[in-house]
Amino acid sequence: MRFTTIDLLTIAGKEAIAITTNGTVKPDGSANMGRGNALAVAARFPAIAAKLGHLIQTSGNHVHDLGSNIFSFPVEETWLSQAELRLVKRSAQELLALVEARGIDRITLPLPGCGKGGLDRTEVIAVLEQIFDDRFLVTQQPDNLPGSISVKDSPAGLKKQSGC
Repeated sequence: MRFTTIDLLTIAGKEAIAITTNGTVKPDGSANMGRGNALAVAARFPAIAAKLGHLIQTSGNHVHDLGSNIFSFPVEETWLSQAELRLVKRSAQELLALVEARGIDRITLPLPGCGKGGLDRTEVIAVLEQIFDDRFLVTQQPDNLPGSISVKDSPAGLKKQSGC
C-alpha cells in the first residue's frame, strides 16, 4: 500500500478507483451516496447510485463493480451510522480478491472511514497494511510514513518519496 495526494475525481472513469459507501438504499431503489467521495463521484456518474442500490438489495453491502472502473468500498452499515473497522477490513479483503481476479494493476481509494466515518486513521492504516500491497494507492497522506508518493498533474507523474 502506498499513499498519494491524487484527487479521485481526476482519474474517475479513467483508472480503477474505489469509493467509500454505506448499505442504505433509498425508497427509489438507489443507494444513498449523500456525502464524501461517494457524493462527488455519483454527481459525475449518476447511474452508479441506482446500480449500487440494486446490488445492495440483491447481494448485500459488499464491494461491487459499479462500472466505469469504479468499485464500492463499504465502511458503514447505514448512512446514519459511523464507520466500523470490521467493515473496513472485510471490504479491503473483498477489494483485494476483486483486484486479483480482474488483474487490476493499480487502484486508488480514500483512506476509508476516516473522514465523515470517524475512525482513527492509525487503526485503519494498520488494518489495510496487512491486506493491501503496492497496487493500492490511498489518497490521504499520513505524516511520517515511508513509501508515500506525490502526484504531479497526472497519474503518470508518480514519484516515490521516502520518509514523507
